[in-house]
This record gives sequence, structure tokens and C-alpha cells, in this order.
Amino acid sequence: MKKLICFLASAVFTLSAAFTVLADEKNFPFIDIARDSWYYTYIEDAYNKNIIAGTTDTIYGPDETLTRGMASSLIYRMYGSPEVSYKAIFPDVPDGEWYTDGIIWVGENGIMSGYDDGAFCPEWAITVEQFASIFYRLSGSPAVADADKALSDYPDGYLVSGYAREAVVWAAQNNLLSGETLHPATALTRSEAAKMLSVYTTINDFHAISNLGAISEYIKEYYDSTFDMTKYKAYSGDDNDDDIYLYFMVGSYRSNFGYHAVMSGENVMRVEMMGVMNPYFLSADIKEPSLTDEDVCRMALEEFEFEYTVESQTVTKYFNMDNLKFTFEVETVYIDENGEKVMTEYIYEA
Repeated sequence: MKKLICFLASAVFTLSAAFTVLADEKNFPFIDIARDSWYYTYIEDAYNKNIIAGTTDTIYGPDETLTRGMASSLIYRMYGSPEVSYKAIFPDVPDGEWYTDGIIWVGENGIMSGYDDGAFCPEWAITVEQFASIFYRLSGSPAVADADKALSDYPDGYLVSGYAREAVVWAAQNNLLSGETLHPATALTRSEAAKMLSVYTTINDFHAISNLGAISEYIKEYYDSTFDMTKYKAYSGDDNDDDIYLYFMVGSYRSNFGYHAVMSGENVMRVEMMGVMNPYFLSADIKEPSLTDEDVCRMALEEFEFEYTVESQTVTKYFNMDNLKFTFEVETVYIDENGEKVMTEYIYEA
């Protein structure tokens, strides 16, 4: 194959990701979950992933209300139940309770917080919009277009609190929430929680998520005590690579700064830094470009002006922390007049 390259920038960065993780199947123990119920597959999936447990060994309680203590424990388990040292950060969360580790961990990591008086209130119910907001923040609070318009499609969309509007729309768009109504202020049930956990850990990389708690603690101890995992996107390596890669996100773009967790199965062996955080990043006026993939593909074709048939175009885009530029790489494969493939690489920075 012939290869022609047009460089408009010097840095080239390749990202790879693997999204499929198979959890070990376990014997399903809950006698109150019918196989033909709408929530059976979600509860089974979350159980096989070691995220949920029953109210007893054989009872799940799908219609019971999810409390804040339960919610914190589920999020903590989703992230692999990393080691926790007790700290009295909430006056109503004593050491040794079933929910203590989960509440301490989500509190220290800024995932859930207490109320104005400092209390966590573990027995209080958590609402649909509150739980949806947690997953939205864990996803980096991605931009949501026309949230108000999207909410107007639901008869109870006007009931969504101001802080949760984008979160609820995002959750509905990603199937964490479904149905003709949202009931945002209603107490969440344990079956609804199982669905949201199952969907979230399916559309994201569960191998990475389930180890992110331990990786986060490692980074805080050895690299950055203020590390905020919600600012990173985590991915597993290729099929034969158990390692996990965390990329610092700039809006919807992955950057070339992050961390590489060297794994042995499900154990974190060490974490290495990838690249360097630009000291001028926080003070720079950075705005995402309005370019689409179609735009840069067209620009790549115009750069070379070949009259060959285009077989395929692949776009890789990321934020280059070295020069604080958004970078687009377009690989175009042509078929020339002799039936041979010709590949070009086009790089554009904005």
C-alpha cells in the first residue's frame, strides 16, 4: 500500500479502547424476582457484577425504596470497594455500620455530600433525579443539547429540578431512565436502581470502572492528592491487555495526559503517568471547536485533491496537552486507477 502523509502538526497520538467485559456468572439467589419481570435481567446483571446484594440472602426487595446509605454502598461496590479508613466526616455516620465505608468513600471522592447541617442522613430516600445526577457527574457532566426541549416531551418534565435538568435528559438518552414519564422527585426503588447500575456499567467499560476505586487511591497517594476521577475517562486495553488507561477529558475530547494502570487480572500492580499536565491549561481560554467529522474529512480530501475512489476515512481526535490544541487526524484510503490502495494522513489543529 502506498502511503502519503500531510502533517500540519508534529504530535501524533493513538488511542485504543476495549469495551467488553464479561462478569463471572453466579447462582441467582433472589426468590422474589420473577424471570418474566421487567427488572430481572438488570438485577441479575448487577448481581453478577458484585454490585448489588439483597436485603437478605434470598430477598432482593425490588419495590423497596433505595436509601442514601444504600445508594452510596452501590456506587462504592461498583467501583470495586476500595480500602477505606474511617473518618468522622458526617456526624450521623458512625464507624462499623453496613453503609459506613460506602458513605465515607463517596464523600471523600465528591460523589455524594451531606446536607447544610453536615449530616448525611443515610436512611433518607434518594430520588430518581438525585441518583441520575450521580451517574451524570461520574460521566464527566457531558454537554446536553436542548435539555429544556427534551424535557418538554414528558408530561412531568417541568418537575425536574434546575440542577438536574441536563442529568435527567442525559440519563433518559442513555436508557438509564425510560418510560413515558420521569417522576423525578419520586423515591427511587431498588429495582430502578439496579437498572441504572446495569445500564451504566454496560455502556461504559466495567473492567475499568470496577478497578477505578483502587486506581484512584493509588494516584492520590503517589501522584496527586486532589485527583478527581470524574475528570477522566477510563478504558481497558486491547483483548490481551488487562491494563487500564485513564485520559484527562477536555470537554468531550480525550487528552494525551492521563494515567496507565498496570494490572494483573483484577489487581492494580502500579500506576504510571502518561504525558504531562500543561501548567497553563487552567488559565488558558479553551473552547471546543465546532468542526464535525464530516468537516475534517472534507478538508483532508481537499488537501490532496486526488481523483481516486475513496474507500474509507477514519477520524481520530483528541486534545493535545503539549500545545493546548484540539487535534484531528484523518486517515483516508483511496483506490487508484490500478486498483491499488493509497493511504493518506491529514492532521489539523484548532
